[in-house]
Amino acid sequence: MTARVIKAIENEYVDILAHPTCRIIQKREPIKIDMEKVLEVAKDNDIIMEINAYPDRLDLNDIHTKMAVDMGVKISIGTDAHNKEHLKFYELGTAVARRGWAKKEDVINTYSIEKLMKLFEK
Repeated sequence: MTARVIKAIENEYVDILAHPTCRIIQKREPIKIDMEKVLEVAKDNDIIMEINAYPDRLDLNDIHTKMAVDMGVKISIGTDAHNKEHLKFYELGTAVARRGWAKKEDVINTYSIEKLMKLFEK
């Protein structure tokens, strides 16, 4: 599974990798991947890793978020929103980011539109 995730990261059309372990809490176990290797490849390819803040996902988890931050991999927080009420889940994603010691500069949701445009120029 590590090779499959890395292949996705290396795809030229990928900027952000969403919920990389594919877990659904209490429904589906996370896939077994070498997260350190995945994050190394993400760093080498300037790929942003998502914290999916939907309560059933919370993937990246706090441990993987800390690992990403320590390696210099940028984080995005998404809610997997299917309706406007799901936007409240940003609080959960922010909590995961904080538990993973992510700072403002680590999380692209905090960037200005100009900084985001520059980030995605590649």
